[in-house]
Amino acid sequence: MNYENKIIDELGVINKHIAELETVARKLKAELIARGVGTYDGLGFYAEVQHYDRATINPRLVRELADENFVSAVTEIKPVDAVVVKAKVSTI
Repeated sequence: MNYENKIIDELGVINKHIAELETVARKLKAELIARGVGTYDGLGFYAEVQHYDRATINPRLVRELADENFVSAVTEIKPVDAVVVKAKVSTI
């Protein structure tokens, strides 16, 4: 295996670890949220549980209710570069 292919496997392993850590983080955050809004102290860190409303626009509804010219005028198209890594075998 050459270096060019090694980085693919290295990235795949790192992505797998990140996914595992994000799963643990979601569970811990859910436990803190269940305690309610407030500040909680650890030994080296503290966590603040917040609750607020966030306004969003439903793009599907905008497309349904507005005419095509309006949707085109307010739509931004940005270039995206992405790397998607998927396991070939489940042993990695």
